[in-house]
Amino acid sequence: MIQNQKAFTLIELLVVITIIGILLSILFTGWGYISQQQSSKKAKLEIVGLKNAVSEYFADFGEYPNCPEGVCTSGETLFLSLAGFHNEAGGLELPPYPSKIPTHLFHFDLNAFDHSEIPNISHSEEKALQLWLATTLGKDPAFIDPWGNEYVYEFPLENGGAGYRLFSMGPDGKTGDEFSKDDIGKTE
Repeated sequence: MIQNQKAFTLIELLVVITIIGILLSILFTGWGYISQQQSSKKAKLEIVGLKNAVSEYFADFGEYPNCPEGVCTSGETLFLSLAGFHNEAGGLELPPYPSKIPTHLFHFDLNAFDHSEIPNISHSEEKALQLWLATTLGKDPAFIDPWGNEYVYEFPLENGGAGYRLFSMGPDGKTGDEFSKDDIGKTE
Protein backbone atom coordinates (compact mmCIF):
# COMPACT_ATOMS: atom_id res chain seq x y z
CA MET A 1 0.00 0.00 0.00
CA ILE A 2 1.31 3.45 -0.95
CA GLN A 3 0.88 6.18 1.61
CA ASN A 4 0.73 9.79 0.58
CA GLN A 5 3.01 11.58 3.07
CA LYS A 6 3.04 15.36 3.19
CA ALA A 7 6.44 16.32 4.49
CA PHE A 8 9.48 18.31 3.39
CA THR A 9 12.55 16.54 2.17
CA LEU A 10 15.98 17.40 3.48
CA ILE A 11 16.89 19.08 0.17
CA GLU A 12 13.82 21.32 0.34
CA LEU A 13 14.67 22.38 3.90
CA LEU A 14 18.28 23.16 2.94
CA VAL A 15 17.12 25.27 -0.02
CA VAL A 16 14.75 27.27 2.20
CA ILE A 17 17.43 27.81 4.87
CA THR A 18 19.92 28.92 2.18
CA ILE A 19 17.45 31.42 0.73
CA ILE A 20 16.72 32.83 4.20
CA GLY A 21 20.47 33.13 4.86
CA ILE A 22 21.03 35.02 1.60
CA LEU A 23 18.15 37.40 2.34
CA LEU A 24 19.48 38.09 5.86
CA SER A 25 22.99 38.79 4.57
CA ILE A 26 21.59 41.27 2.02
CA LEU A 27 19.52 42.92 4.77
CA PHE A 28 22.47 43.31 7.17
CA THR A 29 24.80 44.56 4.45
CA GLY A 30 22.23 47.16 3.40
CA TRP A 31 21.61 48.16 7.00
CA GLY A 32 25.33 48.73 7.59
CA TYR A 33 25.57 50.90 4.47
CA ILE A 34 22.52 52.96 5.45
CA SER A 35 23.80 53.38 9.01
CA GLN A 36 27.20 54.55 7.72
CA GLN A 37 25.55 57.07 5.39
CA GLN A 38 23.40 58.41 8.25
CA SER A 39 26.47 58.87 10.45
CA SER A 40 28.30 60.70 7.66
CA LYS A 41 25.36 63.03 7.08
CA LYS A 42 25.04 63.67 10.80
CA ALA A 43 28.74 64.54 11.05
CA LYS A 44 28.46 66.93 8.09
CA LEU A 45 25.49 68.68 9.69
CA GLU A 46 27.25 68.94 13.05
CA ILE A 47 30.33 70.40 11.36
CA VAL A 48 28.13 73.01 9.66
CA GLY A 49 26.62 73.86 13.06
CA LEU A 50 30.03 74.13 14.70
CA LYS A 51 31.29 76.22 11.78
CA ASN A 52 28.37 78.61 12.23
CA ALA A 53 29.07 78.86 15.96
CA VAL A 54 32.76 79.56 15.29
CA SER A 55 31.75 82.24 12.76
CA GLU A 56 29.50 83.89 15.36
CA TYR A 57 32.33 83.72 17.88
CA PHE A 58 34.64 85.36 15.34
CA ALA A 59 32.04 88.06 14.63
CA ASP A 60 31.70 88.79 18.37
CA PHE A 61 35.38 88.75 19.35
CA GLY A 62 37.38 89.27 16.14
CA GLU A 63 39.35 86.04 16.58
CA TYR A 64 38.75 82.32 16.51
CA PRO A 65 38.49 80.30 19.74
CA ASN A 66 41.95 79.62 21.13
CA CYS A 67 43.74 78.85 24.33
CA PRO A 68 46.56 81.40 24.45
CA GLU A 69 48.43 79.69 27.26
CA GLY A 70 48.34 76.35 25.44
CA VAL A 71 47.06 74.42 28.46
CA CYS A 72 43.92 73.14 26.71
CA THR A 73 43.49 70.55 24.02
CA SER A 74 41.96 71.84 20.80
CA GLY A 75 38.72 70.00 21.60
CA GLU A 76 38.52 71.61 25.03
CA THR A 77 39.24 75.03 23.55
CA LEU A 78 36.43 74.74 21.02
CA PHE A 79 33.92 73.28 23.49
CA LEU A 80 34.58 75.66 26.37
CA SER A 81 34.82 78.76 24.16
CA LEU A 82 31.50 78.02 22.44
CA ALA A 83 29.92 77.12 25.80
CA GLY A 84 30.59 80.61 27.12
CA PHE A 85 33.79 80.17 29.11
CA HIS A 86 35.55 83.28 27.84
CA ASN A 87 36.24 86.82 28.96
CA GLU A 88 35.00 89.99 27.28
CA ALA A 89 37.90 89.93 24.81
CA GLY A 90 37.08 86.37 23.75
CA GLY A 91 40.03 84.62 25.42
CA LEU A 92 39.30 81.31 27.08
CA GLU A 93 38.83 81.82 30.80
CA LEU A 94 37.39 79.54 33.45
CA PRO A 95 37.16 81.82 36.46
CA PRO A 96 35.08 83.79 37.20
CA TYR A 97 32.05 81.60 36.64
CA PRO A 98 30.48 82.53 33.27
CA SER A 99 27.29 84.50 33.51
CA LYS A 100 25.61 82.77 30.59
CA ILE A 101 26.01 79.25 29.22
CA PRO A 102 23.79 78.30 26.27
CA THR A 103 22.61 75.03 27.79
CA HIS A 104 20.03 74.43 25.05
CA LEU A 105 22.93 73.58 22.73
CA PHE A 106 23.89 70.57 24.84
CA HIS A 107 20.44 69.08 25.56
CA PHE A 108 21.03 69.93 29.19
CA ASP A 109 17.96 70.11 31.40
CA LEU A 110 18.77 73.00 33.70
CA ASN A 111 15.72 72.25 35.88
CA ALA A 112 16.93 68.70 36.56
CA PHE A 113 20.36 69.93 37.65
CA ASP A 114 21.09 70.40 41.34
CA HIS A 115 22.21 74.03 41.57
CA SER A 116 23.37 73.54 45.15
CA GLU A 117 26.33 71.55 43.81
CA ILE A 118 27.76 74.60 42.03
CA PRO A 119 30.38 76.14 44.30
CA ASN A 120 30.28 79.81 45.20
CA ILE A 121 33.14 81.25 43.25
CA SER A 122 35.12 84.33 44.03
CA HIS A 123 38.23 85.45 42.16
CA SER A 124 40.41 83.97 44.89
CA GLU A 125 38.83 80.50 44.62
CA GLU A 126 39.79 79.61 41.03
CA LYS A 127 40.55 75.96 41.80
CA ALA A 128 37.06 75.26 43.20
CA LEU A 129 35.45 76.07 39.84
CA GLN A 130 38.04 74.10 37.91
CA LEU A 131 37.47 71.04 40.10
CA TRP A 132 33.70 71.36 39.78
CA LEU A 133 34.00 71.85 36.01
CA ALA A 134 36.27 68.82 35.68
CA THR A 135 33.81 66.54 37.49
CA THR A 136 30.75 68.02 35.74
CA LEU A 137 31.99 68.06 32.17
CA GLY A 138 34.42 65.18 32.38
CA LYS A 139 38.16 65.09 32.00
CA ASP A 140 38.46 66.58 28.52
CA PRO A 141 35.19 68.15 27.33
CA ALA A 142 34.88 68.18 23.56
CA PHE A 143 32.33 67.86 20.78
CA ILE A 144 32.06 64.21 19.75
CA ASP A 145 31.33 62.93 16.24
CA PRO A 146 28.89 60.05 15.50
CA TRP A 147 31.73 57.50 15.77
CA GLY A 148 32.73 58.57 19.30
CA ASN A 149 35.84 60.60 18.33
CA GLU A 150 36.50 64.25 19.07
CA TYR A 151 36.01 66.71 16.25
CA VAL A 152 39.44 68.03 15.31
CA TYR A 153 39.77 71.80 15.65
CA GLU A 154 43.02 73.45 14.64
CA PHE A 155 43.72 77.13 15.29
CA PRO A 156 46.19 78.56 14.60
CA LEU A 157 46.94 76.41 11.58
CA GLU A 158 50.21 74.49 11.66
CA ASN A 159 51.11 75.71 8.17
CA GLY A 160 50.70 79.33 9.31
CA GLY A 161 47.72 79.94 7.05
CA ALA A 162 44.73 82.08 7.90
CA GLY A 163 41.55 80.62 9.35
CA TYR A 164 41.00 77.32 11.12
CA ARG A 165 40.50 73.65 10.38
CA LEU A 166 37.50 71.72 11.67
CA PHE A 167 36.81 68.12 10.70
CA SER A 168 35.86 64.63 11.81
CA MET A 169 38.35 61.78 11.49
CA GLY A 170 35.54 59.59 10.18
CA PRO A 171 34.68 56.01 11.06
CA ASP A 172 38.27 54.79 11.34
CA GLY A 173 39.20 57.53 13.84
CA LYS A 174 42.53 58.14 12.10
CA THR A 175 43.98 60.94 10.04
CA GLY A 176 47.34 61.95 8.71
CA ASP A 177 48.86 65.18 7.50
CA GLU A 178 46.33 65.19 4.68
CA PHE A 179 42.68 64.18 4.89
CA SER A 180 42.03 60.45 4.71
CA LYS A 181 39.32 59.37 2.29
CA ASP A 182 36.87 58.85 5.17
CA ASP A 183 37.60 62.18 6.92
CA ILE A 184 34.70 64.60 6.89
CA GLY A 185 35.64 68.22 7.17
CA LYS A 186 35.67 71.85 6.36
CA THR A 187 38.61 74.22 6.19
CA GLU A 188 38.05 77.95 6.57
